[in-house]
Amino acid sequence: MTMFRTALRSVGRQSRGFTSSSKAAAQESSSSSAAAQKASNTLQSLSEKAQQIGGPVVKRVEGLLGGYSEPLQYNLKVAGSVAKQVYIAEGLAPPTSVSSITSAYRTIWSRVTDAGYWGQLLTKGQWKQVGIYAVEAYGIFTIGEMIGRRSLVGYKLDTSKHGHHGAHH
Repeated sequence: MTMFRTALRSVGRQSRGFTSSSKAAAQESSSSSAAAQKASNTLQSLSEKAQQIGGPVVKRVEGLLGGYSEPLQYNLKVAGSVAKQVYIAEGLAPPTSVSSITSAYRTIWSRVTDAGYWGQLLTKGQWKQVGIYAVEAYGIFTIGEMIGRRSLVGYKLDTSKHGHHGAHH
């Protein structure tokens, strides 16, 4: 949800920037269009290669999904398109060096361990935003756990090898 709000703000900022008709804005727009086209071409070629390699697997999965295959494919394409638009609008890029990753984690760790930072959050009222981020992170973690377990609740354990047979010690 936060990602979409950020994307909408970015689009709003971009549309305000289009009111000026400077030559630099036109060049920036054409360079971002070229980058978007290049990303689209790269994704298309990767998609074609994946279809060649995983064709039989995809057909088998489609057969298992039955009537759900078409809506699932449509929704995945829509999600991919939205993700691509957000990626382009936000100017996102993967980290280019290990030092950028380590500096980000250092910053997070320094804030987490600084009592003054937490006091500042409480006085400025930003604790709500941090709480929402925490709930989002917990939700993503929980969904990952469910996917990993392949079950909504608990792990399937084979207790027949442990010799308990219902007896409690």
